[in-house]
Amino acid sequence: MEKKETKRKILDRLVPIVIVLAIALLILNNFMLYERGIKVAEAKEIMKEELRPAELKLIKITSENCNLCFDIEEAIEGLKNQNVNITSEEAISSDSQQGKELINKYNIKKLPTIIVSGEIDKSEQLTNYFEERGEIREDKFIFTALAPPYLDPLANQIRGLVNIKHIIDSSCENCVDLTPISSTLKQQGMFIQNEQFIEYNSNEGQELIKKFSVKEIPAILISDEVDYYPDVKDALIQSGATKKEGFYAVHSILPPYRDLSQNKVVGLVDVVYLTKEDCPVCYDVSVNRNILLRLGMVLNEENTHDINSPEGKQLVQKYNVKKVPIIILSPDAKYYPSLGQAWKSVGTIESDGWFVMRNPEVIGTYWDTEKSRVVEANN
Repeated sequence: MEKKETKRKILDRLVPIVIVLAIALLILNNFMLYERGIKVAEAKEIMKEELRPAELKLIKITSENCNLCFDIEEAIEGLKNQNVNITSEEAISSDSQQGKELINKYNIKKLPTIIVSGEIDKSEQLTNYFEERGEIREDKFIFTALAPPYLDPLANQIRGLVNIKHIIDSSCENCVDLTPISSTLKQQGMFIQNEQFIEYNSNEGQELIKKFSVKEIPAILISDEVDYYPDVKDALIQSGATKKEGFYAVHSILPPYRDLSQNKVVGLVDVVYLTKEDCPVCYDVSVNRNILLRLGMVLNEENTHDINSPEGKQLVQKYNVKKVPIIILSPDAKYYPSLGQAWKSVGTIESDGWFVMRNPEVIGTYWDTEKSRVVEANN
């Protein structure tokens, strides 16, 4: 009986405590839910703000005197594809008083362009977009990433209109063709306003040759408007082109071409294939021909002589040939630098300028003329 009484007293004491704890936990839980709700709401607001398009105002400055200039609408379309809301868009002529004031105020050097104001730094993505395409001046974005041609408002001149003059020799069918250079430049975005083809022996051709110290034909004269295309300009300078009187002179560096100092076409190579017809195991001398073609060599006359033929015996004696099959190249082979390096391990250059192959073993099985026997390539 006493035990039951004691338990009842203990329970009576615990009940209020449990109730208080329950109430406290309920209050704490509600508070935490409230706090969490506030944070969720704040996060939603932050996300909403980040997703909200940046409100921008746009001023487009154009020039009526530059129909060939960069299409500024491309830049505007690119901007509109960002997360932006263009609240106002205004077009101003560069010749108007307002246009002149804006050009002077923001030191604008290329037209057409756009001036953007408003929330230009609203997001990191938008900031990066602007930094890649122009400059921020007085809290305004100025678009400067124009590809030529564009108008220089200070000089009132269109920049990037390139003129090209080809000095050619139509009589040289095998001469290297430099006309693909202009096609390549066009593909790289260069604007060619005018392109001429002038015969080297015409009066105009002779004047240009003298004026620009041209020594090889074909040659190309590229006007210094190419300076407004930095990548192309750097490539020209690296190729050895120098600027003179408003043009860069680029001549052929690969034969065949007309050497004006000799007044003849150089780089047309005659080839003699010296063989031993009754050596069926000897390597096929035509392999050498394929190698020459891979080196870019242009072959002129090609003749094949057996070492037992009159012509063959004469060549064996003249050049002290000890191994066949071989090739013998005319002196014009010297105009191919790639051959010069390779030839050091293959043959000799004789006093008359002819290239005589001496080591056919680098290619295959050959005939030893001194020992009158076949020598396997792996011996």
